[in-house]
Amino acid sequence: MGLFASILKSFMPAGRRRKKKRRNAARAGGGFRPSDGATDGKVLLAELFGSGGKEITERLAGMLSAESAIETAFAGKALKKNLRVGMIERLILAERDGRDWLADEGCDLLIWGEMEELGTAARLHFLTQGGGQDGHPGVFGMGDTLDLPVPLPDDAGAIVRAVTLAALLPAASGSRRTLSELLVKHLADAATAVAGLPADMPHDCTVSVHNTLGNAYAASFRFGAKKALADAVQHYEAADKLIDAKTAPMTWAVVNTHLGLVMEAGVKIDRSPERLLAAIKRYSAVANTLSRETHAGDWALAHMRRAMAYYKLATLQAAQAQQHLKSSASAFEEALTVYDRAQSPDRWAEVMNHYGVAQMALGGHGKADAVLQQSISTFRKVLEVRKRDAQPILWAQTANNLGAACFALAKQTGEEHLLEEASYYFQGAVQVYRKVRGQKRKAEVIQKNLMRVQQMLSEDAA
Repeated sequence: MGLFASILKSFMPAGRRRKKKRRNAARAGGGFRPSDGATDGKVLLAELFGSGGKEITERLAGMLSAESAIETAFAGKALKKNLRVGMIERLILAERDGRDWLADEGCDLLIWGEMEELGTAARLHFLTQGGGQDGHPGVFGMGDTLDLPVPLPDDAGAIVRAVTLAALLPAASGSRRTLSELLVKHLADAATAVAGLPADMPHDCTVSVHNTLGNAYAASFRFGAKKALADAVQHYEAADKLIDAKTAPMTWAVVNTHLGLVMEAGVKIDRSPERLLAAIKRYSAVANTLSRETHAGDWALAHMRRAMAYYKLATLQAAQAQQHLKSSASAFEEALTVYDRAQSPDRWAEVMNHYGVAQMALGGHGKADAVLQQSISTFRKVLEVRKRDAQPILWAQTANNLGAACFALAKQTGEEHLLEEASYYFQGAVQVYRKVRGQKRKAEVIQKNLMRVQQMLSEDAA
């Protein structure tokens, strides 16, 4: 999803010796393929940590084996948390090891977790190699878990399969079309299963079931099932009604961020400003509920989401576009009070790049030379972090933005050095995008802008 995404990091996989050891453990633990044919996704199932974890893990494996499109392997051991550090650090370290496991076993999704409440509940985490794809509806982040009562209800398998398919879908090595079609089927089964869950199921389990099924429906919508959007909202709202924001701020924030994301995603259907306004309201509530001191990263992320939504809103409401862009820029500035270039350069550069785009758009309203100059300065700073040799795609993204900002200001001021700078960065962006599969159209657009700049330079020279 997005919440907690601000603190996620990428880690290098383990070396060969470690890899061999883990593969032996997976075989010993009972790795299996539930069908003789090829599968569309590979799931690695870690043993749940705690009393009764092995038995519940075996039961989960049986539930997953009912879907032949998934290949499942046992890790043969539990993924443990380091109890000597804080909660966030525990999850980061656990996910680092989990990504090593995924790389070693060649799997797409890791399901891991622990027994909670003295063994009366099982908490499942879902981890892919690339981590959460920030900003997309239905993505599973560190704050998203499926909590199930123990003993597991008879109908829990339908829920487990639907949630697993949803978590697997964005990262699957096989056919996403096949998995997305299967997800629709399993969500129908899960809807029946939810109705049959015990009425006295623990409160936390009920909240997590609704939240993760909201994720599952949101993922289904993202991959083509338009009708799933309403079901996603329904489940998130059901979870929201069960949470007290004061006593469980992070859980509440996770659910409300998901709600904002699906509301925002719905704009693709009808381009409704009301959907974006509803999303902005959710993001603002998250920022106001979380403490900047205690939850700095997630507080900043809520402001970043609000900024992005305001920017989109400006494209839908032309009459209020200038005010929306000012709100967007202001929200980015709030986020930048937390994101530090020295501590988290990649996140800082990402936010700064978006901030520069908002400034550039704002500079297009009236003769706002000063604002355009600010956007140019912002993009130049970003390129001090995004180096062409190390991050070519990100460099090209910002280089194109810088070229556009220089070009826009040059058209107002006639300064030749701005045209020369625009020409330089447009050329570089074109060179990068031409080498990237699927970016031909983008390269063509930038090439046209480059030709316009070069024409103006030739006219000045004449």
